[in-house]
Amino acid sequence: MSVTESKWEISIGLEVHIQLKTRTKLFSRASNKAPRASPNRNASLVDLAYPGTLPVLNHTAVTHAVRFGVAIGAPIARVCSFERKNYFYPDLPKGYQISQFSQPIVGSGVFDLWLEDGQTKPIKIRRGHLEEDAGKSIHDRVPNATVLDFNRAGAPLLEIVTAPDLNTPMEAVACFRQLHALAIWLDLSTGKLNEGAMRCDANVSLRLAGQDNLGTPTELKNLNSFKFLEKALRYEIDRHTMALSAGQKVQRETRLYDPVSGTTQSMRLKEQEEGYRYFIDPDLPPIPISEEFIARIAQSTPELPSKMRERFIREFGLAPDIAFRLTLEKPLAELFEATAVQCGDTSATANWILGELTALRKLKHSRAQEIPISAKQLAKLILRVEDGTISSKTGKELLRELWDTEIDLDHFIQTRALTQISDSSQISMWVAKVIEENRHLIPKVLQGDEKLIEYLIGQVMKISRGKANPHQVRESLDHEVVAQSKHLSAENSN
Repeated sequence: MSVTESKWEISIGLEVHIQLKTRTKLFSRASNKAPRASPNRNASLVDLAYPGTLPVLNHTAVTHAVRFGVAIGAPIARVCSFERKNYFYPDLPKGYQISQFSQPIVGSGVFDLWLEDGQTKPIKIRRGHLEEDAGKSIHDRVPNATVLDFNRAGAPLLEIVTAPDLNTPMEAVACFRQLHALAIWLDLSTGKLNEGAMRCDANVSLRLAGQDNLGTPTELKNLNSFKFLEKALRYEIDRHTMALSAGQKVQRETRLYDPVSGTTQSMRLKEQEEGYRYFIDPDLPPIPISEEFIARIAQSTPELPSKMRERFIREFGLAPDIAFRLTLEKPLAELFEATAVQCGDTSATANWILGELTALRKLKHSRAQEIPISAKQLAKLILRVEDGTISSKTGKELLRELWDTEIDLDHFIQTRALTQISDSSQISMWVAKVIEENRHLIPKVLQGDEKLIEYLIGQVMKISRGKANPHQVRESLDHEVVAQSKHLSAENSN
């Protein structure tokens, strides 16, 4: 049954876990570079819960959490505390997780979700709290056994909990993607999904349209890609729809998504909060957070993507969807602004960055902060295409050259004889030659056959070895075809 055709309303809430970018772990001095280390190399005695060891809170992690709260306009707790969340799992050495429950560091706020039509949808953030990560269970390293890697144990996490305000899988993906972008923008995390720097749990429930109370939710655990989040939610929504339509009950449980089969599988019954038996961690005193500390962080926080987006629309006249795409990544937004100012062509700059440069990034598997092309280089390239010095095709080739090597663009164009030919008499000669060789096509060209027109332009470009100005070629071709039309009319009248 299609979700859009059903009588059910969908409610989705996310729990986004951000592994914070710190030198050491949340409560120990062990290195927080687990993905790059061999198994268990970065597991300290504190992380492994040896008797007599005590936790010491990481100051940078607190700073990161406050910076996120400031960014979404949420209140920051003047005193936050840590509790023990009790549950057993093999990769949890203590038998409990140090987390926050009664006094989270970030209170309730609002995250403005940007939609494809340029509108925003307010998504309530219930809380943001600090907690330590668990270790990692590896099931495919040793046959018929599970092995444990505690490098990740104790890594600092900021968990962002949204209200169930999302109503479609695509909205949930957009929310996860934009929170991911914000975490990188604020330099809270590397954001590398494949290394577990961010992952997401999704709680989904269905209810009859018009009902007030939410349906029974299921939790989809440990989704570390946007694609998996969407597919897992679509499968789970269809599963709920079929069960409820058949008069069956949905069980409150935690489920895992299997990307191979494209299905979700039950992992365990979902615990209620009281099942975790939270109590204040006696080894960690309450943490006071001063107004001065919050003010310093607010002052050092960079311009937020939402504000930059509004400014790009206002100052550069960008369409909302273009401004949104340009401000998903801070290095890309900064490259756009600097390039647009230097070349003076906002539209061309946006087109080059979102078109050719983005395609080249995908080809190179590169992140935005790894783009080796400066605003000065890109601006000069755009200017040389716009003033007709080089063709658009040559510009695209030179973009690849700029990515791979440091070159003086103007010198390279001159020494490689890449300058576009814009001499009207030369272009007219080439056009006349092509028309003479293809006189039999002129009647169809006169009927407006666009494919034949493009074919004739292609023939001129072939003769010129790609150097003729294509805009002038089209103009000259139009002129010559009209002349041929008059000539043919005169011949027929005689």
